[in-house]
Amino acid sequence: MAWLRDIDKWFAEAVLPFAPSYRAYARKLTRDAVEAEDLVQEAYAKVLGVQDWRRLERPERFVLTIIRNLAFERVRRAKVVGIRQIGVLEMEALPDPAPDAYAVASAREELLRVIEAVDRLPEQCRRVVTLRKMEGLAPGQIAVRLNLSISTVEKHLAKGLALLTKALAADEGRRIGVKASTWRKRAIKTETR
Repeated sequence: MAWLRDIDKWFAEAVLPFAPSYRAYARKLTRDAVEAEDLVQEAYAKVLGVQDWRRLERPERFVLTIIRNLAFERVRRAKVVGIRQIGVLEMEALPDPAPDAYAVASAREELLRVIEAVDRLPEQCRRVVTLRKMEGLAPGQIAVRLNLSISTVEKHLAKGLALLTKALAADEGRRIGVKASTWRKRAIKTETR
């Protein structure tokens, strides 16, 4: 089959295997098998017209998005629309509750900064802060585990949190170029709970 273009091979391998799910999704949106098939075929045509098709990481999701958008377009153009169809389309329009890539990357970066700041704490403060904040032990339990008095545990915890807050605020200030106080507010909030 030397006459096949690269995009044809890619389409056959990356898009077509999901055809049953495309049809099922289109049927869910339209409640009509013939109209659903039209949506799927129109979506295929749009995918084959994409210039950067090689850059699509999840082509099956891309096709499903095209199908949804085409269904919305048809509803907007229709003179009469069934109330059930509107309900289905409205449910499909709800945003995805999963965090986006930026939020995930940002959270990972923040977690790494916290871990590095905890690692820089003096040894006893680091142990107490780790047991309290990461393992959730009460000061009395920490005192028993580390063979310290409760007041000593509380002093190490206060000192450790103050050093941690200062280090994170300074790090945040360096990153955005201003004096940051969000870590101080977070530390105070979590300690008063």
